[in-house]
Amino acid sequence: YKDSLVQAVEKAVFNKVTVPRGGEFKLTLSDGTVVHLNSETVLSYPVRFAGDTREVELHGEAYFEVAADPDRLFVVEGGGVVVKVHGTVFNMKAREKQDHVDVSLLSGLVVVENHGVSRSLNPGETAVCKKSVPSIEKKTTDVSISCLWAKESLRFEKKTIYELTGYLSEWYGMDIRLDPSLPTDQAYTFTITHESLEEVLCLIAKITPIEYVFDEDNTVRITRN
Repeated sequence: YKDSLVQAVEKAVFNKVTVPRGGEFKLTLSDGTVVHLNSETVLSYPVRFAGDTREVELHGEAYFEVAADPDRLFVVEGGGVVVKVHGTVFNMKAREKQDHVDVSLLSGLVVVENHGVSRSLNPGETAVCKKSVPSIEKKTTDVSISCLWAKESLRFEKKTIYELTGYLSEWYGMDIRLDPSLPTDQAYTFTITHESLEEVLCLIAKITPIEYVFDEDNTVRITRN
């Protein structure tokens, strides 16, 4: 009786982690699940998971590495969308200012529910869920781009400048616009850790004749030199 009472109390007690603008935070939940929280994100979770499910609530963006447990579903609710998994890796973006919630699956299998509509995701797929209507649109995308923010480093192997753009844009949070006349025969191999975007572009400029301009609207324009 004493143990069951303790479990009931622990399940009722929730922690709340709030990550401010410009910050990131990583934590491990009581079941071993690892969660990376992006800037301006709030995660509510119990001190200890008890019962048949492991439930958390998300406002913002998080990258989940869910600990496998075939007997207990891991459930994330955010923006009216519910994601159910046993053990998998996925990214979920449920920001208040957006009119949709995105769930991108890297490995495993998840079921996404939105106002009564339910669809399963396979690795490499992203579910786009409109908050105002009961619909789920599935897209096959490069899901690795969606979770770049949670990585400590970014490695490129023989990528053209056009292939680099999507990754660099997500990594640095900037819109990168390329001149279509830029050469495509140059391949780049390097690793980014704490370098600024300007440092990376300076490196590329030593190999390829380019010029780049940082505009005030969070945009970078790259042209042929």
